[in-house]
Amino acid sequence: METCGRSHTDLWLVDTVQSVRSTPTVDARETEDAIVTLESTYVSVARVLTTEGNEASDSTRADHYEHPATKIGLEDYAKELAFLPDFTEESNKTIDYDSPNVTDPRLSTDQQERLIATLKTHEHIMIASGNALPMPAYGVVCDIDTQGHAPIKQRARRVPLR
Repeated sequence: METCGRSHTDLWLVDTVQSVRSTPTVDARETEDAIVTLESTYVSVARVLTTEGNEASDSTRADHYEHPATKIGLEDYAKELAFLPDFTEESNKTIDYDSPNVTDPRLSTDQQERLIATLKTHEHIMIASGNALPMPAYGVVCDIDTQGHAPIKQRARRVPLR
């Protein structure tokens, strides 16, 4: 016996997962209405909060919001700044390419020349002393011997002079 050009001995594998079709019930519709009401209430409250105290006068527009500036001093950023050297004095800007921290006896003369050529091309970003600025110290760890006790972690703060 053949059906659609195939014999009855052929096996057909069919995905047996049934599709589920859900129709919204009255409760789901009420929930959707409640969500829409909540969203519209939130939008109206947010609009009132952002415009309260910033009502448009004759010289301003209604859709313009001005954020007042706050006073910011350098002491607020003291923990975020790196120590910068004093550049008021003239410093030695010549770099010695024959110094021990540049030359390496393990390199061949060709490799050494290539290294010096690379250093000369990037000379404008180097500091003559060979020291770069350290990373900013966000959480400074003290080197005091606590004899095995966990250190007390506190934020850096200014202490007034007495």
